[in-house]
Amino acid sequence: MGCMSYMDCMRWLFVSLSQWLRNPPPHVSGYKRRCSRVLGVVVISALFFAQSARSTPAVYEKRVVNYHQVDLGPLFEWWDRRKGVRPLASWMHVEGFLERETAYGWLVRGTIEGQNGLQYFLLRNPPQKELARLRELENSLPELEQQRASELGVAKQPMYDGREWNAYGELVRSPTQNYDRIEQAQTNLQDLDTRIADIRQQMATMLDKRGNFRVDAFALDMNQNYQGSPVFDFGFPSY
Repeated sequence: MGCMSYMDCMRWLFVSLSQWLRNPPPHVSGYKRRCSRVLGVVVISALFFAQSARSTPAVYEKRVVNYHQVDLGPLFEWWDRRKGVRPLASWMHVEGFLERETAYGWLVRGTIEGQNGLQYFLLRNPPQKELARLRELENSLPELEQQRASELGVAKQPMYDGREWNAYGELVRSPTQNYDRIEQAQTNLQDLDTRIADIRQQMATMLDKRGNFRVDAFALDMNQNYQGSPVFDFGFPSY
């Protein structure tokens, strides 16, 4: 297997840890599972934010514009170091938030590299995959939160009812009839909390402080205008 890039390694580690936390090996005790899930929320947060910070706006190294493939690798490397002559001068760094979708692309309000102030610009062939992912996450939250409310109602019930003598003559707490169901609800609640926290953390990297979808990308300056706004082309990712 060839060497993976930093972003690929972070993505693999993030996915692997998430899967382990949701389905730990059978030999892991209940207490250790609960501890690992709490720690996992923190670790997942760190991994995801590290990955997001690294991948924006330097994503989709290979793009296709007007049937021509473009390698943005040199620009991405320059962006990380900011030394020497900037390559691919026609590819501008644009940043802002999605104002609305149009038949021609996204109308974005934000900043354009080399220009002062906020302005509107059109982003052709925008990264629809990211916006679709945000909507998928948004749509999954209500069901998970409803499940959480249901499990919470069970998990908050008392697990013990008084005390009793065991076979060894020890006075121990007496579990209620619903003990197993309550314990399972508590485990399910922790799983749901991890999943909900994961989703909210992903969404936080996609939204600005006002809840608008963030746009942060390199795009080709087309030297065109759309209703008075400059036009840029994100291009199609070359997989």
